[in-house]
Amino acid sequence: MNKNQLLGAVVVLAGVALLPTEASAQPILLQRCSADNLDPTQALARIEWARKCAVQLRIGNPNNGYDTGIPAANGGTLFDYVEADAATNPNGQNAFSGPNYGFEVNYANVNTRFLSGPTTQSADANGYKIWSRAAARARARPLYPTFGTTANLNDASNQQLIPSAASCALLNNGAPAGTFFVNGYCEASCYTGDQNILFEGGEMPIIEALNSRREDLVTLASSSTLDNIQLTRNETYGYTVETRDTDHDIFAISTVGGGKLSVTDEHPVINGEGRMVQAKTLKVGDELVRADGSRDAIVSIERVKHFGKVYNIRPVSEDLVSNVLVAQGFLVGSSRFQNDDVGYMNRIILYNNVPHIP
Repeated sequence: MNKNQLLGAVVVLAGVALLPTEASAQPILLQRCSADNLDPTQALARIEWARKCAVQLRIGNPNNGYDTGIPAANGGTLFDYVEADAATNPNGQNAFSGPNYGFEVNYANVNTRFLSGPTTQSADANGYKIWSRAAARARARPLYPTFGTTANLNDASNQQLIPSAASCALLNNGAPAGTFFVNGYCEASCYTGDQNILFEGGEMPIIEALNSRREDLVTLASSSTLDNIQLTRNETYGYTVETRDTDHDIFAISTVGGGKLSVTDEHPVINGEGRMVQAKTLKVGDELVRADGSRDAIVSIERVKHFGKVYNIRPVSEDLVSNVLVAQGFLVGSSRFQNDDVGYMNRIILYNNVPHIP
């Protein structure tokens, strides 16, 4: 592991993080994450469960690790533990951290709890080193591992496993599984079900689009600029939905023109400068951008509690501009900007008078 890897983050697609060989398994993993849905508090508990089980069962001694040589923000160098030998066990059989993280316990733990940033190190109650980052870099929706009986999600024999609440066992219909693999990492969603998303032919509440499996998503054309907004038919890559109702902080935004947009705090939104920002950073007087390119100033922002499910959607296209879609008449980012392209938050996405440059 090098310093660039340490400061990076795992690639996440439409609410899930895929293992390198499993890109074709996206729909299956979406279903797995829905069936194994956790709220942020539960997700943090799962992450810590995986770390503790890894060091207790796979490492066995606080000294059975290696010095990365990477400086810790609070002095010294960072120390990590490797659960599986990638040469002899490339799929990480019975490892609690996946190959996305090189089966490295602390590297997996810190990057599933935090965004990139300076990393500090301390020791847990049993003497094992553990990493952390500033509270301001904590993920609002941590990434947590989901497990299966084989490494390949496309394998018809792969059965989903659920961690035991009382031990480090992975359970298959309540019985301990002898063999397990990390099949991917899950993340929560961010729209309330009544929010209208633009599809070919008109708007539809995202919950109805999910239930009818709408694929004709409308997004910006990749050639769009802030003063030349162009919409085009895209294709839906995937939806995410929680299976359990949970509490969410929702930002209910109202504009001068009568527009209303309700999203979770980290949802990506295009502001009047063409910049992609998180909803929680918006303030009264800031402008949102409508689908025709006009600006609409915010007149109120109410932070409300929403008990229920939230949803998300992502198009098949990969470039940043065509990952801007229309929700409630406003330009917002797809789930890509919260996940694998989180580094583009607070950057100019739509320029005035010049072509978009990635």
